[in-house]
Amino acid sequence: MKWGFLSFITITAVILMSNISKAFILEAPDLLRINLSSESTNEEVVSQLPGSRIVDAKLHIISVPYGRVDEYGKLASKLPGVFLPRKVQLEKPAFSFHYYLFSFKELLLNYSHGDLGLIRTGNYDIPVKKVLKETVVRTCTYLIPGLIVGVLFSTLLSLVASMWGTIGRLLNSVHALLSGLPDFLLIILIQLASIYLTRLTGRNIILVAHYGNHIPFTIPFLAIALIPGVLIYGTLRLAIEREMKQDYITTALAKGLTKREVLFHHVIRNIMSDLLMVMPKATTLAIASMAVAEAMCDILGLGGYLVSPRVQNISATPIFCIVLVIIAIIFHVIYAWLSKLFVVKIGEGA
Repeated sequence: MKWGFLSFITITAVILMSNISKAFILEAPDLLRINLSSESTNEEVVSQLPGSRIVDAKLHIISVPYGRVDEYGKLASKLPGVFLPRKVQLEKPAFSFHYYLFSFKELLLNYSHGDLGLIRTGNYDIPVKKVLKETVVRTCTYLIPGLIVGVLFSTLLSLVASMWGTIGRLLNSVHALLSGLPDFLLIILIQLASIYLTRLTGRNIILVAHYGNHIPFTIPFLAIALIPGVLIYGTLRLAIEREMKQDYITTALAKGLTKREVLFHHVIRNIMSDLLMVMPKATTLAIASMAVAEAMCDILGLGGYLVSPRVQNISATPIFCIVLVIIAIIFHVIYAWLSKLFVVKIGEGA
């Protein structure tokens, strides 16, 4: 019940925030300006558009039902003697909570009818429903493996760094360097390394950009594994140092256990809570890194459709944000389950 309630609140908040642009309007949501030939009059046009009325006869401005300017504009353009119906521009941008609520209700109504929005590419509108499944699969192809590899590799490196001092100092230096680099710069460096490797070998070993059916895997995979991995490594290094100062470690070493045996048999169990505590934040970083990598590699995934210059999201932004949130919630539920499964047992054993 708690997770269901939190999930509902989160998804609702995402829908509200992803639709916030509708609150800022540049055009009147209930006014339509029409151009008439000498054969038609304002009264004739209004009589054929239910719910409309004349606002300014001289400027040929009519009012229409709230939020239905586009619909009535199309209807008016089909009437004899009417041409170039267009919206009425406001003198300055305005914030309209009324229009925001109207747009939100329309969005929920469309979702209830199975209309998840449109994506415009060139002169074509593509229903989100047609590409959603393929998009989710494409993104998860490198998101899930990248996150898993990032967790395992960073955990292993933190243990290696704790066993050998020289390697530990080197890894700590690399960690400090990577921690200071912005995500996009790190992805650019990976891309440059891919281009240099291609030129050096004369083969397209690592795909840099999405074209046709060829979708980059290595660059988003490395970004997803590396960026959260930096956070996990730093967290576990501090957790291991804390555990190594505990009395039970001193006792274990005094009994003749090696440092490696202590790390793998005792410490790794007791830092599990630290790992599971940082995983939600690491997952958020992985999803953000995925979106940046998709944008920079021009991949039309869940993040790419939101930011790619190749497409224009007519009404697709909320649904892609919802899917990303659902993926994040699934991971959070898994972490909560693992925490209850492992951390409680460790506490009982202590």
